[in-house]
Amino acid sequence: MRKIAFFGIFGHSRYTYSEAMHRCDAMPRSSGTGLKNLLELYEVTDNKGNMIHGEAPARMLQSDREKSCYVSVHALVESGWSAKRISEELNARFDLVVFSTANAIRPNLDPGCTAEVLDGLRTDFIVLGMGMQNPLPQTTESLHPNLIQLLEICNRKARIFGVRGLETRDWLRSVGFTHATALGCPSMYVYPKNILGISAPDPARVTSAITGGYINGRVPRSSAIIQLFKGFDAHYVMQEEMASWKQQGFLDAVHDIYNDATGEICRDTVNHILKEIHDEDMPFSSYRWFQDPNAWRMFASRFDIYLGDRLHGGIAALQAGVPAIMLAEDRRVIEIADFFNIPRISIQDAESTPLIDIIADRLSTTSIDAFKTTYLERFREFETTFKEAGIPLTVSADNIRQTMAPQSDIVPRGKKRATIRFIRRILRKF
Repeated sequence: MRKIAFFGIFGHSRYTYSEAMHRCDAMPRSSGTGLKNLLELYEVTDNKGNMIHGEAPARMLQSDREKSCYVSVHALVESGWSAKRISEELNARFDLVVFSTANAIRPNLDPGCTAEVLDGLRTDFIVLGMGMQNPLPQTTESLHPNLIQLLEICNRKARIFGVRGLETRDWLRSVGFTHATALGCPSMYVYPKNILGISAPDPARVTSAITGGYINGRVPRSSAIIQLFKGFDAHYVMQEEMASWKQQGFLDAVHDIYNDATGEICRDTVNHILKEIHDEDMPFSSYRWFQDPNAWRMFASRFDIYLGDRLHGGIAALQAGVPAIMLAEDRRVIEIADFFNIPRISIQDAESTPLIDIIADRLSTTSIDAFKTTYLERFREFETTFKEAGIPLTVSADNIRQTMAPQSDIVPRGKKRATIRFIRRILRKF
């Protein structure tokens, strides 16, 4: 089994141990109900959706798990390590380095010494998830010199140079980085059996939804979600709103706000802030903030559908086997949704179409089957790429293809829940 070092995007919010000692574990966050507890270690992942992305490579790559770990290059540099020293340490301790990244290709982004670290590696490294923030002209003139150097090294040395989708791949190839391969977001491959087990819901039986977006600002995309879920049981998962509101001073007087066990944020507090921003009442039944991907997925599994404006909010739902519709105004979301054929709608669709009609159209049997067919094709391409590189995965297409049962053989989620409730009522009599 390979000893693998993962860096770039972290998959958890935990303290790292800064001293040299074997068999140590990272410390969890403290418990508490205040804003400081909610935002503790936020800087480790920033946007909480990064957890879904960052944990994926560590979940799906076979490795010697006792001798593999996340490595914070940023923390090492801050503590005085040079790029050369980091490279030598990685060379000495690991058989493979995984550089996980997301929206790295954008003007003026400085990746620091990442290029130098990767260039100093003698061990193999792979890149996963790299993508453009927004469309770029066919030139690298707007990019930081350190980013251009990073792209050159990834193109020249990476065992796998995996990028988000076809748009990113085609742009990179157009400016000379010809080894870029469109593989999608790695988080889409962690739980393929659950994704391929998704069935088309009966629109009349869909009674609850999980969502996420950009309601921290009054913009058309946030207004569309608010209007869409009026009179509906929708629960909103936040990814960066609380950090943004803290910076803006909305939360200066807030103390008791967070239930760390459930991820629930005080609804009255959030509604008060949102009423001030949007000048209207909010339709959401609860607001959540998750510090752990597993808790997020478990919460998502309770609902009939996901419909929202956050890519990794939708992917967390898909990982839990919940059908998803992406409100896709963001180029990053559009690129992933189109790569996997995930159902999506525009702001105009959300504003002009009743929710039940959106569900009936975007989550129809035809739409779900098309998504799963495309997904299985992408999964096979992903698996083949890693097999050719000699890097084994923990999941296999051969083990999941039987999951794609005909829609007629699957009990709809709403009907299944009604049956469970009926059985429970009968059992209470005994």
